Amino acid sequence: MFAGCSSGSAVDDSESFNKADQKFVQEMIPHHEQAVVMSEMVSNVEVSGETAALATEIISAQASEIELMKSFLSEWGVEFDPNSDPHAGHMMSGDESHGMMTDEELAELENSMGSNFEKMWLTMMLAHHKGAIKMAETVIADGKDARVKTLAEAIISEQKKEIDLIDSLLAKLGS
Repeated sequence: MFAGCSSGSAVDDSESFNKADQKFVQEMIPHHEQAVVMSEMVSNVEVSGETAALATEIISAQASEIELMKSFLSEWGVEFDPNSDPHAGHMMSGDESHGMMTDEELAELENSMGSNFEKMWLTMMLAHHKGAIKMAETVIADGKDARVKTLAEAIISEQKKEIDLIDSLLAKLGS
């Protein structure tokens, strides 16, 4: 009679991950996917070599992290729907958006050119990275899976370095 209720908590205690790990992975995949989409736009616009190199690095690093996170979900037996809303859980206002761009903001970026595009892309990526860091800090505090925490620490380290670069690039552009 209580088997359905008790098995859930027993499984949770024996699992290598918890809800915080699962939430982080399920939200960071579309977060990274958006950063990749934004970075792919850079190849269609004339930007500085440093911005182009940063975009290439973001694509490479985040694509491999997406695959790693998908492998965690697979291992955990958790479904990931690639057709789900990429903004799910990210469309709240202010800090709660985790730096995710709206479809309108992405369209505005895609339709901009030259230095306007570069400034907009850098500014959006700055917000995006700051959001990812907050997400990573949360899972480090609340998560259980050591591999997820290690990934979160790597995300924080890499994105802080990229934030410093973005800040210097924005300064060069006079933003």
